[in-house]
Amino acid sequence: MISKRVYEPIGIVLATDEGLLTLEPGGTPEIVVDESAFTDVDYYDGIGIAGSLDGAWIHNGRSGRLWHKSLNEAIGSVAITPSGALFAGTIDGKLFTSGNQGDDWSEIEGVKHVIRHGRFSPPAGEKPRPVSVAEAKEGILIGILGGGSWHTRDNGDSWLRRSDGLDPKIHKIYAHPTQRDRLFATASSGIYRSEDEGYSWIQSLGGLDRSFAGSLAVLPGAPDSLVLSIARHAPGDIGAVFRSANGGVSWSRLMLESEDEWEHIPCVTRPWDWEDLVFIAAEDKLYASHDRGRNWLKLNTGLPLANAMSASL
Repeated sequence: MISKRVYEPIGIVLATDEGLLTLEPGGTPEIVVDESAFTDVDYYDGIGIAGSLDGAWIHNGRSGRLWHKSLNEAIGSVAITPSGALFAGTIDGKLFTSGNQGDDWSEIEGVKHVIRHGRFSPPAGEKPRPVSVAEAKEGILIGILGGGSWHTRDNGDSWLRRSDGLDPKIHKIYAHPTQRDRLFATASSGIYRSEDEGYSWIQSLGGLDRSFAGSLAVLPGAPDSLVLSIARHAPGDIGAVFRSANGGVSWSRLMLESEDEWEHIPCVTRPWDWEDLVFIAAEDKLYASHDRGRNWLKLNTGLPLANAMSASL
C-alpha cells in the first residue's frame, strides 16, 4: 500500500565502500556521493539520511534538495523516526539529532554519560557506541554496542536500561510499523522480539542455522512476516536470508534462484510505506518480492557489495 506523496521517490539506495548509490529496480546504478565509504542509510517519508566516515548526508525530497553533507563527523549509524527526527551515531560514541531535516544538529550529551559509566562488553577490538535508534510508543530506544538497549522519555536527559533477555552485543533495533510497543533487535547471537517497548526480550531461533544477525524487514500483518539476513561468523561472513511467516516464531531459509548462501551477509529492506514489498541485496545482485517474501524476482546484477540498504518507491 502506497500513501499519497508530495515528493519524488529516489529508488533503492545502497551504502557501499565505493560511495552512495541509487538505482531504480532493473535500472543502472548511479553513484550520487563518492566522497568516502558509506556505513549506513535510512529513509522515511521524503527524507533520506546516509552516514559515511566523512559525515552525514541528507536528501530532502520535500524541498527538492539532493544529497548534501550535513554533519562533519565519522558516522557509523543513522536513523529517521516516524516523528521526523534524524539521528546520527559516531564511531567514537556520540549521538547527534536534528529536528529540521539536518539543517541543525545537537549532541545528546546523556549518551556519552551512559557509555562512560556503563559496564559494557563490545566485541573484541571495538568500543561502545550508538548503533541504532528506534521510536517506541513513548520515547526512543537506542542500541549501544556491547550495552544492549536504553530508553529515554525526556530527549536524552535521563536513560534507563531496557535489555532484559537481550544480547548486549546489539546490532540494530527495529520498530514495528504499526504496533508501537512491538520491537525487534538483531545481535551477535541472533534476533530478539519485545512486546512491551523493550522492557523484556525473547530470542527467536526456531529454524535458524546461524546466529550473527544483520538487517531485518518487518512486513506488518496478522501475523507479521519477517525477512532476516544472518551470518555464521562475525563480522558477517557466510551469510544467508531467512523468512518467518508467523512473526518470528519459526524461520525458513530462502533460495534466490539457485543460491541460498553467500560469502558476505546480504542486506534486506522494506520501503516504509509498503506492506508487501521487500528487497534483498546479495553480493552483486538485487532481488525483490511483492508478496511478503514468498516469491522473488532478480532485478539487477553487477552491483557493489552493500553495507546497508534503504528504499523509496
